[in-house]
Amino acid sequence: MRSNHGPIAVRDMFEPPQGAGPRTETRTDDFERSLWEAPGKAAFILDRFPDANGASCCFLRLDPIDAETTRFTLEGVYGMESCPSGGWLLRPLEATLPTYWIPRIPVFRTFDVQHRILSEKPATFAALTPTPAESTIEFEARGDAYLECAVWRLPPGASDLVSALEQPLVVERQPVFMLASHSSFRGPADVYVYLLHGHVYEDRFDWIRKRKICCELEAYAIYVALHGLEAATGKKLYRLLKRQIVYSVISRQAPDGGWHHGEWTDFMESHYRFHNAAMLMLEAALEEAPNADVRAALEKAASYSATGTDRTDIGLWFLHDSLEQSPELMDKSGATWIPSRELGKSPATKMILNSHLDAIVVLDRYREVSGDSQYAERVASALGATRTLLALRPAEWLYRPLYWAIRLTLLPVPEAKRLSLPLRALKRITRDYAIPQLYRVKRRFPRMVMPGGLIERHLSRLHFGVNYHSVNIADLSRVWRRFPHENLRGILDGAVNAVTQTSLLRYWVEARQRQALGYWVEALYHLCTLTREHAYRRHLAEAMLSALEAGLGLPPSLLGAHPEAVKAGQRVPCPSPKDTRLRVANLSCDGRHEILVVNPANAAIDLAWEANLDRGLAWVSADDRSVSAGDSPLSVPPRGWLLGHGQ
Repeated sequence: MRSNHGPIAVRDMFEPPQGAGPRTETRTDDFERSLWEAPGKAAFILDRFPDANGASCCFLRLDPIDAETTRFTLEGVYGMESCPSGGWLLRPLEATLPTYWIPRIPVFRTFDVQHRILSEKPATFAALTPTPAESTIEFEARGDAYLECAVWRLPPGASDLVSALEQPLVVERQPVFMLASHSSFRGPADVYVYLLHGHVYEDRFDWIRKRKICCELEAYAIYVALHGLEAATGKKLYRLLKRQIVYSVISRQAPDGGWHHGEWTDFMESHYRFHNAAMLMLEAALEEAPNADVRAALEKAASYSATGTDRTDIGLWFLHDSLEQSPELMDKSGATWIPSRELGKSPATKMILNSHLDAIVVLDRYREVSGDSQYAERVASALGATRTLLALRPAEWLYRPLYWAIRLTLLPVPEAKRLSLPLRALKRITRDYAIPQLYRVKRRFPRMVMPGGLIERHLSRLHFGVNYHSVNIADLSRVWRRFPHENLRGILDGAVNAVTQTSLLRYWVEARQRQALGYWVEALYHLCTLTREHAYRRHLAEAMLSALEAGLGLPPSLLGAHPEAVKAGQRVPCPSPKDTRLRVANLSCDGRHEILVVNPANAAIDLAWEANLDRGLAWVSADDRSVSAGDSPLSVPPRGWLLGHGQ
């Protein structure tokens, strides 16, 4: 319904007028969220931070209106300036008035009934008009979409937060790879690319259904990034943002304990990888500090996770999504699928490896953090199923030539062009005929680990998921961290060789496989923090260069505060380079300091720091030789790297 409301008083966003009837959704010692509406005009969500000298953040959703502009008014004279941490600062002429931070320009959005975003377009700034009594900000208006924005109010007592926004380190503004949308996060303002009106969304539209969904995996990626930036900078701002992300995720938890997404259907199925990510974030938050609300949400979530399983002949298997719970749900989804019962599974179970591994890690970490061991038998059974499946090596006579031919389809174009005519014909036949029938082979001879080291994604009729190979390596590494007695070293070494001893990495870059590249860097981070092998450091440096060449950010783990790898008391602040081109992987863990510095430029760059460098580090080059510059600064070679480690 369209309206024609007058100007929005910014004061009313943070101090609801009498009669507005705000409803408090969350109230703790350090966070309070209230919601209210002005019927026919706007909806508000206000987050207050009692320990931040009155700092608060308001999410505003304005109804479509019949007017050319939407006006906001502030009491007093204000100027508007670009904020170094992103967005804009509204500064008052009078020192007793609050400063306002607008992290992102307001955006027009439309939604479906499930609150999935159908369209969005940034609004156009029209004018800022100050007078002695008030300042007016105008944006264009539309009659067919809601206008949404987030605004922070920073009272004079919260000047430390203003200073934090004004003086970002280089490391705060470098792009971070997001685990779900594979987009880039660049510092505090970009939180509000994902956190929209109190819920966390992916930063991408589904290419088939053309809609954005809520996504807890995106929330966890932001949380890990903020966790690392908090350690690197010591800024309270990141602690507040982490808190806001945590409670925004909790606010979307369903009564059954799960998070539901509607990624593929209109009846809001649950994508368990996203659900698991919410648990990982809550586990990290609970490990950092006791919190009754976090614990309660985590307990409900664990109970929900434990139900998303299938009993197979080899043990318990964690499902990929709630559609797998019955053939009827799969039929309703509209997806093309073929029921099968290999390894005694239920007909609709796809046996997707990475989400199964993720669930094992999540539930065992829940046991560790909460002390609740009621799901230990389920985890043990699922781990046994993993062990059995990964050990299967049937039909070597068939799989070996088949995967040799599949490798031909994974060549970069320059290499593919050099193939002989018969091999080019074989490549085409494999791509067009053999790969689409691969599920039939896997049904007859179930197998995940293939000749040459590639790890398949699933045992069902889905796409050939070579871009999930790096995801599988990352998740196997996480399982190995939690269960070091498991014999995963050989499988992981073979899987890494399947990338480093072939042209697969170049293929990923050429094919713009953002997911494969981002998770390849993530996988190598885990392997580097699990072992001290120099080869993994070399692979990580080369992977970082490839990801940067492809225009990607680097995973948030590289900031050095991944909750699974680094305990809170052992975090080493990530150093921030002076030169924005240098990228850092903070591999410090278990009391060991280790920093990998990569130079993606075509010229050498002096290794100089603006914050957090441990002067006691010894540096080695790519060929593992000690390097020292004497009285001169160290230099990182063009498209090269240096590794610093504590002595």
